[in-house]
Amino acid sequence: MSEGRELGFLEKAIRLIPGYKGYKSKEERRDNDHLFRMTLVSRLDSLRTDISEIPAGLRGPDALKSVTDFDRILKRLERVTDEIRFASRGYRGWFDMHKVREDELDKLYAFDISLVEDIEELEESLGALQAAAAAGSDLRQPIDNMVDILVEFSKKMSERSELMIDLEKNQPVD
Repeated sequence: MSEGRELGFLEKAIRLIPGYKGYKSKEERRDNDHLFRMTLVSRLDSLRTDISEIPAGLRGPDALKSVTDFDRILKRLERVTDEIRFASRGYRGWFDMHKVREDELDKLYAFDISLVEDIEELEESLGALQAAAAAGSDLRQPIDNMVDILVEFSKKMSERSELMIDLEKNQPVD
């Protein structure tokens, strides 16, 4: 935030999306979409590494019971990461017959910002899981919380795919 006010959409996009200033340049749309998604993938890979290290610090019967739960998180995280990594590259090029309108791009940018916010929520949830593991507390709630976030994230990626399909079907603009 700056000057005690909430950031507007464009300011938020400039802060959160790598290469945003060039994002609207028609020649760079697809590359910047790929860059954005790879940034998300990198953050999710980092989360996966951190999560996979937690079980090594557990002792006693909790360690054995939690192996399946951590595996569940890691598999969902891998699935979400692959959904992002292999998603359709966004936007049409300069010479495509069907052009994506600015309002459609803004809708997609807002959607992409919400993905960043979801990853931030996952990172916070990881902190809670790490704290519970370090304290020897019950891990069921933090694990379930992470799985729930990942399930919603996966649904959101499906919505993004549908949005991309809608953009593919749009009417030509002059």
